[in-house]
Amino acid sequence: MLLAACTAARADYFADVGYDTMREELGTSLPVAAGVPVMIVEAGKMTDAGVVTYAPDQLNAGFRGKKITVGEGGPRVYAPFSGHATGVGRRFFGLQLSVSPGIEQISSYLVDNWFGSAFLRLGEVRQPKVSSHRVVSHAWVGSAAKVAIDQANDSILRRVDWLVETDELFHVVGFNGGNKVPLLADAFNVLSVAHTGLDRHRNTLALGKDYIAGRARPHLVVPDKTPSASTGRVASVAALLVGVGHADPSLSHGSTTNRNGDKIYNAERAEIIKAALLAGADRVTRNTSGVDIEGYRADGSNRTANGLDRRYGAGQLNINNSYRILTAGEQDSAEDHASGGQIGPAGFDHDESFGGLGDSNRQATYRFSTGSVGGYLALALVWNIDIQGGGSLAFDPTATRYDLDMLLYEVSGDDLISMAESRSRRDNSENIHFLLAPERDYVFRIQPGARQEVFDWDYGVAWWFVEGNVVE
Repeated sequence: MLLAACTAARADYFADVGYDTMREELGTSLPVAAGVPVMIVEAGKMTDAGVVTYAPDQLNAGFRGKKITVGEGGPRVYAPFSGHATGVGRRFFGLQLSVSPGIEQISSYLVDNWFGSAFLRLGEVRQPKVSSHRVVSHAWVGSAAKVAIDQANDSILRRVDWLVETDELFHVVGFNGGNKVPLLADAFNVLSVAHTGLDRHRNTLALGKDYIAGRARPHLVVPDKTPSASTGRVASVAALLVGVGHADPSLSHGSTTNRNGDKIYNAERAEIIKAALLAGADRVTRNTSGVDIEGYRADGSNRTANGLDRRYGAGQLNINNSYRILTAGEQDSAEDHASGGQIGPAGFDHDESFGGLGDSNRQATYRFSTGSVGGYLALALVWNIDIQGGGSLAFDPTATRYDLDMLLYEVSGDDLISMAESRSRRDNSENIHFLLAPERDYVFRIQPGARQEVFDWDYGVAWWFVEGNVVE
């Protein structure tokens, strides 16, 4: 089903999420996500004439100059169109409402077809299709309409999580908190979003042995009126960050290649984009465009084991913070660089080989100091569930879930004094927000969970330190 229909956009949204500040500071250097191909996947709605609508209105003024391909290489139809898809699309890649107006290549899919042979290939032995797309918006919630529903849902989640890890296809998933259905918010590697005023949460459901119950959703909230609008908003920011990470290879210390043969730098990898969005989020808001976050983690019942709030996730989207994290560049841990792991007040790191197996390190240490003014530190650690995937002829759904912890220490001589920790056993992110004293030395450390055997896998971590008094 569709999430609640998008309503008229609020002009002051851009101020509330830090975009006006970013635009003022960058001027003509403001990124616009030019050259980033994207997807929009929508549920269908039957018209009185018996036609299923799902695509954005290609004649809308906000889409001028864009190539919107409907279906799998289908015709460029202009009517009938979906008002819901048009509203999401205007926020995702539109000229007036999007923060990524430079997006030109868009593929529009009906979700039922996207599940099938057109892309995901659910029910087939083959892997999902190879794609050049980098960000996909899912402004719908639902469940597989098949006989073996739980089995189909489980298979969908595995294929989606594999696409995120293998092809670096970043999925932004709408979440409304009301429907207890597993698609697609129950996937590990996606980013689920809601609007700031929703004030509801849902734990993930149990689907087999790998997709465990109890993981809190959403990950992030947005100051717009509906989950659908929020989905388009965050997909737009994800595309902007992907474009920034790809345009400047100097931000990254490494890269990978997806199945399409595209070179993906560390700054644009899915774990880093997700970590930058989580670390950059605001937990205290002063919105002009609507309701605010109230009492973030103040009530113990709203505290998740991985450092988030059950209602608001990491907090409210802040584009400027996440952009600053990314453009501060990659900074290695002490174990991976002779610099000793000294990091700046903002930045990220992608460790491609962690866990102790073979030559991989089993601990990652990052060191930093505060100046004459203390402040507020945000840390976000993200890693993906490992879906085997198999060869090109057959998809292997075998999954491995790794367990990582993140700990913050104050340095006192030769001793480390524990300040904060995040040790979830269910989630694939750990998050720490902490007030730091002035003129102190600190260390944060990433290590496997207590019961985690040796392994070799990758993670992304992002951090953001703001000087001065911060009220939480």
